[in-house]
Amino acid sequence: MSTVKYICFTKTAPNKMSDDNMHAPINDMQIAEDIHLTFNHMMMSIFHRIVVNKK
Repeated sequence: MSTVKYICFTKTAPNKMSDDNMHAPINDMQIAEDIHLTFNHMMMSIFHRIVVNKK
């Protein structure tokens, strides 16, 4: 299992607490939330395909 950390804002830097990082250097909270939501939907789509293919 691996972990992915996704963060926004220019003052927040990726660190070693996760296996992978997605950093969007944006200082707008609404856009940051949109990026997080989009990424969550993409990950759920990938996980769903993996589960369906295992059946």
